[in-house]
Amino acid sequence: GRARMGCLSSLVTTLYGELTPTQLTQASFFSLLLCFVVGIYWMMRSLKDSVFATIVGLEYQPMAKMLSLVVVTVLLFVYNKIVDWVPRHQLFAVICGGYSAIFVATALMLTSTTHGLNGPDGQPLPASPSRWLGWVHYFAIESYGSLVVSLFWQYLNSQVNLKEAKAQYGLITAGGQVGAITGCTLVVGSKRFGVPQLYGFGGTLTLVSPLIVAAYLRRFPPSESGDSDAEVGGLGSSAAKRVQPGLFEGLRLLFRHPYVLGIFAVSALFEIIATILDYQMKVLGKASYSSTAEFASFMGLFGQAANTVSLIFSVVGTSFVIRKIGLRPTLMAFPMMLVIVVCVVYFAPSIWTLFGVMVSIKGLSYALNNPSKEMLYMVTTDSIKFKAKSWIDVFGGRASKALGSVVTNTFKKPVTNLMFYGSIVSISIAFALVLITSALGRAFERFTASGELVGLEGSAHSVDEIQSLSADVDESGDDNDDDERRLR
Repeated sequence: GRARMGCLSSLVTTLYGELTPTQLTQASFFSLLLCFVVGIYWMMRSLKDSVFATIVGLEYQPMAKMLSLVVVTVLLFVYNKIVDWVPRHQLFAVICGGYSAIFVATALMLTSTTHGLNGPDGQPLPASPSRWLGWVHYFAIESYGSLVVSLFWQYLNSQVNLKEAKAQYGLITAGGQVGAITGCTLVVGSKRFGVPQLYGFGGTLTLVSPLIVAAYLRRFPPSESGDSDAEVGGLGSSAAKRVQPGLFEGLRLLFRHPYVLGIFAVSALFEIIATILDYQMKVLGKASYSSTAEFASFMGLFGQAANTVSLIFSVVGTSFVIRKIGLRPTLMAFPMMLVIVVCVVYFAPSIWTLFGVMVSIKGLSYALNNPSKEMLYMVTTDSIKFKAKSWIDVFGGRASKALGSVVTNTFKKPVTNLMFYGSIVSISIAFALVLITSALGRAFERFTASGELVGLEGSAHSVDEIQSLSADVDESGDDNDDDERRLR
C-alpha cells in the first residue's frame, strides 16, 4: 500500500510539480467552474451551426461570422462598463444571468410553429435570412463563447501566480474538457432529447457558475485569495491589482504595449486558420448529412473527439510540458504543428482528413496552446488582465473569425477553390505565428527575470519595450532551427 501511494505521489509530482492541499482545492474550484462554462458553450456550439443552417441557411454562416464582429464590439463596450461598476467576484452573476435569460427565451421560441424549427405539420420551416431568431441565437452563442470564457481566464489569472499556474492549469483545463465532452455527448443524443429542450437545459445550467464562484469565495475570502494575485516573484502591488476605469482603457493598454499586441496577434491569427479549416469541414459535412439532427450529431461527435484528446493531454501533458521545456518552446510548438496539418489538408482534402486535423488542432489548442498563452498575462497588471484581455479574446477572436470568413466567403465556390486557397492562406499565417511566438516567449522570459510588470505606469521597461520586442523578433528568425531541434 505504501509503495503504491509512493508511486502515485511521485507520478503526481512529475506531472504537476509540488501541489499543496490548498492549491489542489483551489484548482478543483476553478476546474469545476470551467467544466460548467465550457460544457455549456460546447453544447450550445454544437447546436449553433445545425440550427442556423435550418433556420437561416448554412451559406449565410460566413456573413454571420462577419456581423458577429459588430455585435460583440458593442457588447465589449457594455462589458467594460460593467467591469467599472461591478466587483470582479460578482461579474459571473451579472454576465451569466443575462445569458441564461437569452438561452431560455431562445428555447421557448424554437418550439414556436411560426418562428421556430418546425411548422404545424412537423416539417422544418423554410430557411430564410429574414428569420431573425436564427441570427439572435447565433450571436448569443458566439458572444457567450467569447465573453464568459474570457471572463473565466481573467478571474483565474488574477487569483494565481506563475508557479501555481504551471502546476494547476493542466488540471483546471482538464475540468473544462470533461464539461465539453459532456455537452457534446448531450448533443449527439439531440434526436432523443430535442433541440429546444437542450437549449433550455443549457440556459438553466448557466446559473450554476455564479454559485461556484460564491462557494470559492467562502473557502478563499478576497483578503486571502488576493494575496497571490498575479504575483511573479513578489511583483504584486496595489497599483498592479487596481483595474483602471474607462470605456476605452482596454484599447489604450492594447495599443500602448507591444507585448500585449503580441498576445493579441497570437490569439487572433490562430483563429483565422481555425475558421478556414472549420468551414471547410462543415461544407463537406453538410453535403454528407442532410437532416438537422444528423448534422448536429456529426458536430457533436467532432466535439467529443476533440475534447477527449484535450482531456487526456491536459491530465498528463500540459503542466509537464510547460515546466520541462519552458513557455517559449511550448508556444512555438503549436504553430509548427499547424504548418504540418495544413499541408496534410492541402494534399489530402476530404471530410475525414479535415475531421482528424480539426480534432488535433482543437484538442491541443485547448490543452496546450491556451494555457501557455494565458500564462503570458502573469507579467501584466490586472488592468490588462481584465480590460485589454477582454478586447483580445472577444474582439480579437471575432475580428479574426470575420477575416477567416472573408477568405471562405471569397473562395466558397467551387469547393476546390475553397480547399486550395484556404490552405495557402492558412499555411502562410502559421509560418508567421512561429516567429511571433518566439519573440513573445523571449519577452516573457525577460520580464519574468527582471521582475517588472507590463502595464505598470512608470515602470522602467515601458520606455524601451518597442525596441526590445523588435529585437526579439529579429533574434527569433535567427535561432528557430535550434528551437525546432529542441522541440523534436
